[in-house]
Amino acid sequence: MKKLNIAYLSFVFIAMCMITGCKKEKKVDEIPPANTKPSDQQGSSEADEAMEDVNDFINNKIGGGSNQKVSAYNLPCGVVSIDSSTTNGTYKNYIMNYGSQTPCGYKKKSGYVTFALLDATKFNDVGATYKITFTNYVVESLVNGQKFTMNGYITVKNVNGGYIWQTVTASATITHKIRGTFSVTYFDGTVRNRSYYQMRTYSSSSGWSGLTLTIAGDTTINSATIYEIGKTYENNYDYQTEMINSFVWSNCGSTYAGPYVLKTAYARMKLIVPFLTNAYIDVEGGYKWDLANTTATPVLVNDCTTNAYKITTVINSASFTQYQLY
Repeated sequence: MKKLNIAYLSFVFIAMCMITGCKKEKKVDEIPPANTKPSDQQGSSEADEAMEDVNDFINNKIGGGSNQKVSAYNLPCGVVSIDSSTTNGTYKNYIMNYGSQTPCGYKKKSGYVTFALLDATKFNDVGATYKITFTNYVVESLVNGQKFTMNGYITVKNVNGGYIWQTVTASATITHKIRGTFSVTYFDGTVRNRSYYQMRTYSSSSGWSGLTLTIAGDTTINSATIYEIGKTYENNYDYQTEMINSFVWSNCGSTYAGPYVLKTAYARMKLIVPFLTNAYIDVEGGYKWDLANTTATPVLVNDCTTNAYKITTVINSASFTQYQLY
């Protein structure tokens, strides 16, 4: 499922990237965007990436996936070893060792990410819950040299049972209920907390070509369906990310390789800012941007031709809209 796991990019990262001048943007008007640091994405995207590493290991090495049949398992990027021990006389505790500043793309990783079953007998049991724990997990950017450290946990409940790859082999629907609380310590000592409330559903209508991943919010705050809450790096503002429409990735190819396309997405990051009665960022996926005619406004299509987000920043009565390629 490595190809599909690009979906774990967090909404906070998307929003912060869009409003701080990422490339290939199309501005619609000239009201300045909110002054929010791109550092707000750090932690959320790394938590998703670590969850991807754990899922990849569970579904291949110990879950009977394709890699189980080969003599050597390809460890996730940055992982130098995976050790295990028995806890409470029953459950295996797996330790992903990221070594000492292990290179991984444009980052270096170090520290530990552990995971273990909290109940049930196997990871694919109905209702089985496993816990992912971050212990001084450090990520350093090779671009700017900045580091941040994560501590905390995420729990994943396998609601219907089964392994993710069984969506293809057995037409199963696999649902994961995600909860978590972790802290992010930035390079300057600033500490911010994050909490996750997610539901992830893997399904397929026709083998690989019908494979779909849906990510939805899974708690309600003031009548809104919430995906994540936390505080911004700059000024320590409270925020909550509402899933107005679930993020839906679909395989638009006929094989495992995809491509996987984000067809539908609509989320709102609401900021609680003193003296502002209305401050939020909307990110909506599913737009088609005709690159042969860049002066034309992208169109909402929600199909395999989609290639862009619409990002709208609202501050009181002011509104700023731009488009960003996936």
